[in-house]
Amino acid sequence: MKKYVSAIVYGGLDGIITTFAVVAGSVGGNVSNIVIIILGFSNLLADGFSMGAGAYLSATSDNNQSKSKALAAGIATFISFNVFGLIPLGAYLITNALIHDKAIAFPIAFVIVGVSLALLGWVKANLSEQKVRTEILRTLSIGYVAAIVAYGVGILLNYYL
Repeated sequence: MKKYVSAIVYGGLDGIITTFAVVAGSVGGNVSNIVIIILGFSNLLADGFSMGAGAYLSATSDNNQSKSKALAAGIATFISFNVFGLIPLGAYLITNALIHDKAIAFPIAFVIVGVSLALLGWVKANLSEQKVRTEILRTLSIGYVAAIVAYGVGILLNYYL
């Protein structure tokens, strides 16, 4: 497992951030829930595949990496992207289905995403033997900044378009 720390963290962080960015931008742009579902799952699978393929191709460019190790890194990235990326999408969809109000569902999903970012930071810290608090704060900061940017872009584009 320690061999694939970077692939797990890379895939997981990008999965959380890009998937929640789709949700945040869509909510900010006042897009319908069906569009959020379509964009969210399209992003989850296509971007997850792209990330896994990118990790594989990147690893094959290293002459010290065997083809099977490169393939394993790609698969670890893809799985991590999809497992962690499903959290923000699922959090929003479930809370919105239960509450039927984006104004309440989105902040709840925002908190759940924070928990998933903290979990990923904890995983990274433990697998790489780094400080837990530092890694949790890093992942939370990066993830929340990206979500805020996406939400703001959604609001701006909705306003101007």
